[in-house]
Amino acid sequence: MRFLSLLLLSAALPVAAELRFEDLEAKRSDWATYRFPVLQGDSLAVRRINTFLHAMELEGLPGRFERSPFERIWPKDGEIWGTNSLDYRIDAEQPGFLSLTISGEYTGAYTSMGHVTYLFDLASGHPIGLSQLFTSAGLQRLGERIGRERSKRIEDYLAGIPVPSGYGDEQVSLSPDDHDEYSDEQRDMYRHCLPGRSAADLRYDRLQLGKQRLTLTAGGCAPHAARALDDLGDFVNRVPYAELDADLSTYGRCLLLERRSDCQHPGDLKAGGVYWGKIDGRYPITLIVGTSENSRPQSSAYFYDKYATRIELDGRDLRDGRLRLQEGGDTPARFDLQLRADGTLRGTWQQDGGKALAVELQ
Repeated sequence: MRFLSLLLLSAALPVAAELRFEDLEAKRSDWATYRFPVLQGDSLAVRRINTFLHAMELEGLPGRFERSPFERIWPKDGEIWGTNSLDYRIDAEQPGFLSLTISGEYTGAYTSMGHVTYLFDLASGHPIGLSQLFTSAGLQRLGERIGRERSKRIEDYLAGIPVPSGYGDEQVSLSPDDHDEYSDEQRDMYRHCLPGRSAADLRYDRLQLGKQRLTLTAGGCAPHAARALDDLGDFVNRVPYAELDADLSTYGRCLLLERRSDCQHPGDLKAGGVYWGKIDGRYPITLIVGTSENSRPQSSAYFYDKYATRIELDGRDLRDGRLRLQEGGDTPARFDLQLRADGTLRGTWQQDGGKALAVELQ
C-alpha cells in the first residue's frame, strides 16, 4: 500500500504533525480497479473524515466488511449495476482544510463518469459547505457573478463568438447563419438551458478549494442521450480568494485568506457530519448526516455499531438547529434531534407506533 504524506501545521491535528493517507485498493479486471483514501491517525478529526468518506462512497463503516471494502458498491456477480471503478486525488491540503475528489465510473440506467469533491475542516473533521464559508449576502453576490459568467458563455456561443469548449483547449461557436437540424437542436437546447445557468443558486455545484482560489463546477446543458450536441460541456468557474474578502464569513476568511489552522467551524450541520452515541443509553450507533450542498445528493444513514449495517434515512429536515430524519421500511422510525451549543445532538428516536427513546450523540 502506498502512503501520501501531507505536511500540515501541527495545530490543525494536535495528535500528529503529519497527515498521511493509506490507499485501499482492489482489482477485479484490467478496467475495474478501485483505490480509496484512508487517513492515518488517532484524532477525532481523522476518525470523522474516514467515517464520512466510507459511509458516503463505500456505504459502510471503516474496517467493517467481509471480503473487500468495496463489496457494497461494485456490481454483483452476473449484474452490471454499480460502481465499475473508483479513484481519488488530493485537490489541496492547507493548514485548516483538506479538499479531495473521488472519481468513479458508475452504471445505472447508463454508464457515466462521476466526480464528488469532499471538503473537511482539519481541526474538527466536519465537512465544509459554501454556506459556511460565505455570508448570506456574499453567497448571493457570488451566485450572481457566476451566473453572469455562465450566461455570457452561452450567449457568446449562440452569437458566433468563440468560447472555450468543455473538452480541451478548443474554441467553439455556433454561427447564427447555420440553420440545419443539428444546429437548430443545439440552439434550442442552450436557450432552454440559459435561465438555469443564469440563476444565483450554487447549491448543486461541485466546490473545490485550492491554495489561492475556489472552483465551482456545474454540469452541462445536455441530457446523457444528447451529449453529442453539447459543445460547451461542464461550466467551470474559478474565483481567487483575494476577490472574495467582502463576501466571506468569519470562518471562511480565517480558513481561506488567513490560512489558519485554528478556525472555528460553525458546526451547524448545513454540510452534514458524523456523530456517535447511543439510543436509549443502550444501543451504540453511528449517525451520518448528509447534505444537499454538493454536485451529488448525499443521503443520511445510521448504523448500529454492533452490526455495521447501513440504514437509510430520508427527508433531511434542518431548521433552527433542529434535525429530523425519517427511516423507511414497513415500520419506519424517526430521529428528532436538537443541535446544542456544545456541538452535541440530543433528542429522540421513535419507531412508528412505539415509544420515543432518548438519543445522545457527539
